[in-house]
Amino acid sequence: MAESNRNPTAGDDEEQEEEGPVVLFNATRHEHELLLFQGLPVYTCSGCKEQGANIGYKCNIDSHRPSSSCRNFTLHELCATLPDAYQHPFRSDVSFKFRPKTFRSHRCNACCDVVKGYVFQTERRHLRTELRLHPLCMALPKILDYSGHANHKLKFVTGDLKGKGYACSACDSQIDSGGWRYRCEDVACKVYVDLSCAKIDIFGLSDHGIQRVAPVSRRRSRRGLVPTVVNALLNGAVYALLVA
Repeated sequence: MAESNRNPTAGDDEEQEEEGPVVLFNATRHEHELLLFQGLPVYTCSGCKEQGANIGYKCNIDSHRPSSSCRNFTLHELCATLPDAYQHPFRSDVSFKFRPKTFRSHRCNACCDVVKGYVFQTERRHLRTELRLHPLCMALPKILDYSGHANHKLKFVTGDLKGKGYACSACDSQIDSGGWRYRCEDVACKVYVDLSCAKIDIFGLSDHGIQRVAPVSRRRSRRGLVPTVVNALLNGAVYALLVA
């Protein structure tokens, strides 16, 4: 026979008890405790310097001392909670280590945007070239319900596009041949979304009317700049010889 509940109201009291705030302490991210907040407006993450919205961790000191140096310190949920060592499913052969910043200008190997703060990078002894990823690019969902393509889900993919050029369906910028991207599960759709645009949707920025500003692939523009400058110099030199 099952034992009877000596205090039949105990379970009800536990259900009615309100949950306290989510408190986090991560010494590699911030010196004070962090509190989880929801319903946040658009903010710039104090860690990775990328935008966020709706949910984030704020310094606990900030809520009690408005004049403190931690005022407005806010982190993306991922920037606050990802472990210091992490393996990305696309590169399970190496381990990415958390770094608070890089000492030179680098671009994220996933989204190709500039790394401005928190970064996960591989160690040089593991690869000829170090890989660097934004924290937000470290844990993107494998399957995405994208607001701009409600017909099907999008799949997180990488790899060579076999020489074919595809444009992002959101911002119309060229996607690099080996670039990380989202692709419609129905290949016949030919819908591709680059990670910069996907992150706007994934992390709630689209709820606030935020759209990607630059409609041109940054990596393509960097490659295209060199031939343009070289051609201009050569044309100028030829012209100088002709008029001499």
